[in-house]
Amino acid sequence: MTAKTYSSGKGKKKKGEFPKTPAGQQKRWTAEFAAARQPIKKWHKEGDKVVREYLGRPRGPDDGGIESELSYKLNLFHSNVSTLMAMLYGNTPKVEVNRTFADPKDDIGRVAALMASRCLNQDIQAPGATVVSILKQVLEDRLLPGMGSARCRYDCTLETTEVPAIIKNGVEEAEAYEEEKVTKEWVDIIYTHWKDLLWSPARTYEELRWKAFRSYMYYPELCKRFGDELADEIPMNSKGPFNPSDSDSKDVDADPRPQAEVWEIWSKEDRKVFWFVEGMAKILEEEDDPLELKQFWPDPPPMIANATTSRWMPRSDYAIAQDLYVQINELESRIAILTRAAKCIGVYDKTQEGIKRIFQEGLENDLIPVDNWAAFAEKGGIEGTVSWLPIEAVVNTINELTQRQASKIQQLFEVTGMSDILRGVAQKYEAAETSKTKAQFASIRVQALQEEFARFAGDLQQIKLEIMQRHFDPYCFIEQSNIENTADAQYAEQAINLLMDPDAAQWRIKVRPETLAQADYAELKQTRGEFITAISTFMQSAAPLAEMDKTIIPTLLELLQWGLAGFKGSSEIEGAMDRAVQVFTEKAKQPEQPKPDPALEKVKLEMQQSREEHQANMAQDQQKAAMEMEQMRQEMQLKREEMQQEIQQDREKFALEMKQMIMEFQLEMAELKATLTAKREEQRAQFEFNSLEREHDLDAQAESSEIALSAEKEKAKLAKKNGGEKNAD
Repeated sequence: MTAKTYSSGKGKKKKGEFPKTPAGQQKRWTAEFAAARQPIKKWHKEGDKVVREYLGRPRGPDDGGIESELSYKLNLFHSNVSTLMAMLYGNTPKVEVNRTFADPKDDIGRVAALMASRCLNQDIQAPGATVVSILKQVLEDRLLPGMGSARCRYDCTLETTEVPAIIKNGVEEAEAYEEEKVTKEWVDIIYTHWKDLLWSPARTYEELRWKAFRSYMYYPELCKRFGDELADEIPMNSKGPFNPSDSDSKDVDADPRPQAEVWEIWSKEDRKVFWFVEGMAKILEEEDDPLELKQFWPDPPPMIANATTSRWMPRSDYAIAQDLYVQINELESRIAILTRAAKCIGVYDKTQEGIKRIFQEGLENDLIPVDNWAAFAEKGGIEGTVSWLPIEAVVNTINELTQRQASKIQQLFEVTGMSDILRGVAQKYEAAETSKTKAQFASIRVQALQEEFARFAGDLQQIKLEIMQRHFDPYCFIEQSNIENTADAQYAEQAINLLMDPDAAQWRIKVRPETLAQADYAELKQTRGEFITAISTFMQSAAPLAEMDKTIIPTLLELLQWGLAGFKGSSEIEGAMDRAVQVFTEKAKQPEQPKPDPALEKVKLEMQQSREEHQANMAQDQQKAAMEMEQMRQEMQLKREEMQQEIQQDREKFALEMKQMIMEFQLEMAELKATLTAKREEQRAQFEFNSLEREHDLDAQAESSEIALSAEKEKAKLAKKNGGEKNAD
């Protein structure tokens, strides 16, 4: 036969392929997006409708609802989703990392699992952790539009250090250079909005060729990520995630600052990541597989609702029961409208004003006068002058609609699985076992949703752990797990070596959601408990036979081994059973040792008992002496405390007396000081009084002298005047 030769195909371009240039890849992804968006656009429209129904916003004819001012809703969808959210997300989620096969002797695997578990749960348990809110948002997207997703992103901080040149004997052997060193590493978990995810058309998740994640970026962010030159070329034609053109709701406020829609495309067939903006002439950037993950994708399979193998496309749970929700709301609207129409209203004879006064003025035990009683009685009284609007038909219609609505609600509970058992309501006439059985079967769908949510959380943490294993430095695991301060520090180095090899670690440690891990632990505990119980039962039954003949022990062990082989997980312990059979077989071949003399054994037993009694008496005497010594010590301690109390009391009494004497002395000194001060003040006042009196006397004498002198002067003047007059005469 001649060997066939095949061409490598290098350098050839197949039909439908695009050039491997930036411009060619731009055309490729433009075409890929156009093909993928058509079916996804329909789901986006349906998702907007579901969100509006959940929030109770008004519906129009396109939504299958009633367009009217009197449109009323019985928002059971919001109630059902809230109940499921509470059931599925009652506690903070955790992940459990443990040994894959629960091997009891694999201490290295156990320590590696412990370190990984601490690192993963650290950000989940931290106050205000974003992982908790992200998982809640993912679950909400799963219950509303039908798909929730999140992904992992590796990040680190670099520090540039300058390495000096190496100079020996005056000769430069190596030039100086700058070196970048990682100072901190972490893995972020990023929530992906259901409208920001795009994927290639496929029938199943495994057939997906690429996924794309949208990010809205402002100009400074573009400059930081792609550089100023490339950022200037990117069209800023988006108003952000609240763009009214992207939503059916017209009351959305767009972002006043322009943004760019940057798509991060993960192509599994190329094992590359592309950064793509629609409307440009070339792609922004292209990078080989940055995370080097085994499954390539940076996110786990999304939580998707009602996907089939015909097309991998979500369908909201609301859409499955949409007709029932619409019918219930229509019945609620009609009941509300008819309830408003069911009024006590009628007509009366205008000439009989008393009829009107009965309803406007009438009080208890009151009579309204009638002007012409004969005419009023002739017309038949009140019955003849009043005619009420018949509302019996309206009331009957309301009752019929209410019963119809209750029937539809029950149908809705059966379709969605929200039965009374799930809501914790048990019928009184049912037995406990009946209610328990109904609850178990009714919660099957909810349990499946719980397991799906647990699977998503576990897969997300598994991807995070793999990123840490492939990119983290060993010291990051040691620092974040704090393993050096535990009793397992001796295994830390070997555990780190295991963690740094993801391909080998997958066979020894496993990341699982805590809810599923608890179920596995319960099953493992039950299986091993049954295993131990079976061994104990067999040993108790076989012990008399083994006492009668030691050579039968290997046969009994082989019989035990045969019986235990039927237990799940028994293969892990069968090796120990084989060794036990071999040991007892070898012992059976050895000659049996002679049995001891019963009389001699009895004497030895009596001597041993006597020795034990003597030792017990000595121990009692020692204990009694110790108790007496302790009692004497306590009495001496008590007397010492009493003497100290008496001395303390004497000291306090002496201090009190001294304090009282000092206070009396201070009081006497204060009184003496006050007396001396008063006398001094009295003398000073007397002295001032005498001085003032003396000054007053001197002033009086001077004043008298002046008066006498003035009188003499006046007298002289008068005399002189009189003498002149006489001379004139």
